[in-house]
Amino acid sequence: MSSSPRWTLDAHAFETLLAALAPERDAAAVRYEELRLRLIRVLRWERASDPESLADEAFTRLARRLVEGEAVADVPAYLSGIVRFLVKEDIAQRQRALPLEGDHPATETNGNEIERAHAALERCLATLDGAQRALVLGYYQGDQMARIFNRKKQAAALGLALNALRNRALRLREKLETCVRGQLLRDGSAPNNTKGKGTW
Repeated sequence: MSSSPRWTLDAHAFETLLAALAPERDAAAVRYEELRLRLIRVLRWERASDPESLADEAFTRLARRLVEGEAVADVPAYLSGIVRFLVKEDIAQRQRALPLEGDHPATETNGNEIERAHAALERCLATLDGAQRALVLGYYQGDQMARIFNRKKQAAALGLALNALRNRALRLREKLETCVRGQLLRDGSAPNNTKGKGTW
């Protein structure tokens, strides 16, 4: 028996998705990019295997629900719920790929921890000034090839050598990770493996 074909995000579904984000198409496109970057940051924090693809999958699943007629009152909250499931699926898939003789225990991700980590990262990003925030987000944005191109543009715009840009971004990343760990420790939700865990 053949499996049913995978549901794809076609033009109609994408327009339905944008309409749920904002009444005006331009505003909806901006909102889409904002939410996508937010999801990618959360997925990177969770050490997902492919944050960009999983963020796109979250939007695809949301679009499918919308096309099927489901009413979604709070899109960001709905996306957060989808991401929790995607993180669990990603962990389960990686666990299945481990050799049996390794006998690694499965990891169960708590959805509340994801939300607290996300909120902590957003608060820490808000402590940076605009230039610092733009630098660190731009430096880690996109897939591998896009990052190479973006970093060259960043370095040229700032009048820096690539190595100097890298050092600035790493210092900001370390500052953010220290801030996030402090936030999580203060609210009692820091996971055991937070120390040394990369945010991006």
